[in-house]
Amino acid sequence: MKPIEFVFDYHVNKKISLNKIYSGVFWKTRSKEANQIHEKVRFTLMSKRIPKKFFEKPVVIQFWWNSLLDLDNHGYLTKLIIDGLKGWVIQDDKRKFVSAITHAYWLGNGVRIKISEVQK
Repeated sequence: MKPIEFVFDYHVNKKISLNKIYSGVFWKTRSKEANQIHEKVRFTLMSKRIPKKFFEKPVVIQFWWNSLLDLDNHGYLTKLIIDGLKGWVIQDDKRKFVSAITHAYWLGNGVRIKISEVQK
């Protein structure tokens, strides 16, 4: 399957950082944020006309961030975005389906995401 690449229109800030979660955000707040991100990811996939079709081989998911956060501080939002991809382009986020995740910075708006099958 061809790689899928799109920009997730989301302004990343310290409110959604891993440090913020570590500091003790109430579970109900985390649950509400998670549901909102999942819905926004799926809406983005629909609006970009990305078909609801699973990759057949394990994938690598690449993220490019434009924020002031350290790269490792995007872990929480990474999880929420990947959870939003489940059931649409990946069956699950287990190691059988996702073999690697990478992070880098970029100067564009939103979060750039590329999903591609592992090349053997």
